[in-house]
Amino acid sequence: MAPWLKFFRLRLSPTAISNVVAGAAIGGWNLVADDWCILICWTMALYMFGMGLNDLADRSIDEKLAPHRPLPSGDLSVAAARWALGLLAIAITGLTMAMPEPTRFHAFTAIACVLLYDLGLKKVPILGPLAMGGVRFSIVMLAASYSGLIEHAWSHAIHIGAFTAAITYFSEAEQSGTQRTLNRRLFLVGFVALLISIPFHQLELGLNLFMRTLSALLLLWWLRGAFAFRRGVAVHHCTITLVMGLPLVDLIAVSSYPWNIPSFIVMLAWLSLRPWTHFKMHSTKTNPSEDSP
Repeated sequence: MAPWLKFFRLRLSPTAISNVVAGAAIGGWNLVADDWCILICWTMALYMFGMGLNDLADRSIDEKLAPHRPLPSGDLSVAAARWALGLLAIAITGLTMAMPEPTRFHAFTAIACVLLYDLGLKKVPILGPLAMGGVRFSIVMLAASYSGLIEHAWSHAIHIGAFTAAITYFSEAEQSGTQRTLNRRLFLVGFVALLISIPFHQLELGLNLFMRTLSALLLLWWLRGAFAFRRGVAVHHCTITLVMGLPLVDLIAVSSYPWNIPSFIVMLAWLSLRPWTHFKMHSTKTNPSEDSP
C-alpha cells in the first residue's frame, strides 16, 4: 500500500478537498449528500490521476533525480501504474457526466489543465505554472457552480490559481536554481499571498474581517518556513511547505462568510497535513521521502 500512497501523493490530497469546500461555501453551500459524494470523489480521482500521470511521464527523469520514487525504484511496475490511471480516467469521465451540464465546463477545464501540464507544459516556462494554477482555479469554480452561484467565486479562484502558479514557479528551481533565484521566486509567492490577504469586494469587508485578518496572518506566518533552504534544508521540503499553505488561502476566503462549518473543515484539512511535524522532518538529503505535486 505504501508505494501507491507515494505514487498518488495522497499525503497532500487534503489541499484539493480544501479547494472544493471553499468553492462550495462561496457558491452558497447548497449541496446535498449525493452532490458532495460526486464532487469529493471526482476531485480525489483527478488529484490521484494527475499525480500518477506526472510520475509516469517523468519516470526516466526520476531514475536520475528521484530514484526513491515508486516507479524507478521498482516498488510499482509501469503496467500496474497504467492500469490504475486507466481506471481513474474511467471514474473521472463517469463522475463528470454525472454532474449538471452547466458544471461540466469547469470539470473539463481542470482535466485539460492536468493533461497539458503533465504531458508537456511542465517543461515550458510560465505556461507550466499557469496550467497548474488553472487546475486549482477550475476546482474552485466547479464547486461554486455545483453549489449554485459562481458570481463571487472568481476572486478566490483567481487567488488560489495565482498562488498555485507561484508555488509551481518556485518548484521549477528546486534542482538547479541558485539561492538568488530561489529568493526571488519565494518573494513572488509571498507577494501573491500578501495580495490575497487584502480584502477587495464587499463580502470580504463584512462582519468577519477580524477572522479574515487572523487567517491571513496565519498564512503569512506559515510561509516564512519556506526560507529554510537558506540554512541548508532541501529545497524540496520548502516547496512542500508552500503547498501545505493552500488550505490557508482557502481559509482566508471562507472566513469572510457567516457560516462556520466550511472554516472548520478547511482548518481540519490543513491540520490533517500534520503541519506541527513538518519542519521536524526537514533534511538536507537530496532524496526526500515525499514529493510535492
